[in-house]
Amino acid sequence: DELERHTATKSLQSAKRADVAVLVIDAAGGVGTQDKKLIAFLDKEKTPFMVVINKIDLIPRDKMTELKKDMREELRICPHVPVLYVSALRKRGLDQILETARAIKVECAIRVGTGELNRSMRQVLDRHQPPVVKGRRAKFYYLTQTASEPPTFVFFVNDIERVKPSYARYVENQLRKLFGLSMAPLRILFRSSHSPKE
Repeated sequence: DELERHTATKSLQSAKRADVAVLVIDAAGGVGTQDKKLIAFLDKEKTPFMVVINKIDLIPRDKMTELKKDMREELRICPHVPVLYVSALRKRGLDQILETARAIKVECAIRVGTGELNRSMRQVLDRHQPPVVKGRRAKFYYLTQTASEPPTFVFFVNDIERVKPSYARYVENQLRKLFGLSMAPLRILFRSSHSPKE
C-alpha cells in the first residue's frame, strides 16, 4: 500500500547516506516482501548493513534454531551480513548493535597494498586454478584495490569471459579469509588486459 511504499522509499534514501544501515525485522512476522526488496537493494548497492531480528522474547526457545535457519536462508544472497537477535522490550542484545556497526565500518575502511594483495592471492590462484572455458583458462595477471568503503578490488585477466561466477565467488571468499573481511560488502571487478604489464 501507499504507506508501505513511502516507508520503503525513505528507508532506501536513508541507507544511501548511512555509514552502516540497520534493517530491523520482526521475529514473529519473518522476512516480508519489502524486507526482501530492501536486502536485495542493499546488497546490490554494496551498502554496509546488518539485520537485527527484534522481539525474540515472543519466540519460544525451541523455535529459535528454526528461526535462525530461516533467516540465514533468506540472506543467502549476502552471507557476509551479520544477523543479530534482540529484544528491545527486554533490552536483550542491544549493545551488540553499535559494536557490530563499528566493526563493519572498520572493515569497510581497510586498505591493502598492491604487493601484499598479489603475493597473497597468487598462492590462492595457484592452489585452485580457474576452470577451463572454451579450451583455455583465465589467466590472472595482477590485482589492485582501487577504493575503500566499500573495499573494491580489480583483477586484470586475459579474458573476463573465462571467469565463471563460481570462480568469482571463490576469489571473493578467499579475499575475505586472507584479509579478515567477514562483514563488509566487497566490490570485485574483472578487467580484460592483453598483457601482464598493463
